[in-house]
Amino acid sequence: MGQAEKLVLITGATEGVGKQTAIQLAAKGFSIVMMVRNKAKAEQTKKDIIALTSSAKVDYILVDLTSFKQVRAAAQKFNEKYDRLDVLINNAGLMYPEKKITEDGFELCFQVNHLSHFLLTHLVLDKLKKSKQGRIINLSSEGHKMGKFDPDNFNAEKGYASVGQYCFTKLCNLYFTHSLAEKLKDTNITVNAVHPGVVASGFGSDHDKGLLKPIFSIARLFMISNEKGAATSVFLASDPGVSKITGQYFKNRKLTRTSAKTHDANNQKLLWDYSMEKVGLKVLEPAL
Repeated sequence: MGQAEKLVLITGATEGVGKQTAIQLAAKGFSIVMMVRNKAKAEQTKKDIIALTSSAKVDYILVDLTSFKQVRAAAQKFNEKYDRLDVLINNAGLMYPEKKITEDGFELCFQVNHLSHFLLTHLVLDKLKKSKQGRIINLSSEGHKMGKFDPDNFNAEKGYASVGQYCFTKLCNLYFTHSLAEKLKDTNITVNAVHPGVVASGFGSDHDKGLLKPIFSIARLFMISNEKGAATSVFLASDPGVSKITGQYFKNRKLTRTSAKTHDANNQKLLWDYSMEKVGLKVLEPAL
């Protein structure tokens, strides 16, 4: 793979915004590697991307983000197969209707939306450093403004509310973005976050019971398409004009202010230290 051919690794690329992001980047000439959970969906998505873009440069690696063991195995497969990574898009995310604890002992939404992507990012960081200009894109949300940061409630120890926990993880995505951008400021890697918009994807479909079902059904009438939802991630991954911008938040392909709490240095450090410890990465921190 020559330096001119850009390689993007994207999680959650078999549906919704992730799939459209992969399609649009493939159409721009990017080589696509999807990290996804379902093999059948991965095969179909690969066929769809090839049919729509005439690009045969599509690959996938299976991973379940509820398992750190699987994240490590998937990252190892990627690192063994590819010599460089140009763009990492931490796209996968979920909102779950009830509290569920993963095999690693963490609340499901917190692990999938934050901890597993935190781990994956570190495990492929050396490949990003080999790019001429590496880019990390974290999918956050305007929901971060409603997120409450409570170190004693990361895993919903005080009670679970699906929307509240989701908004908390989107706040974590921004804390991670700001922290990592600062740590990588003297490298060739930029780190930015994205609000894709309120998208009419399958997101929230797990809320098939209770009061949230009619709320999501009505809300979808006012949502934007997956194609439009992918636009900002595609912009950050491909536009040369943002090659020097890092530690920022984008909406509708424009720089956007986050809430003041996202710049709380104490909370950023607390989450960083907690995440490093819980995913077992303390030994890697000096490498940053």
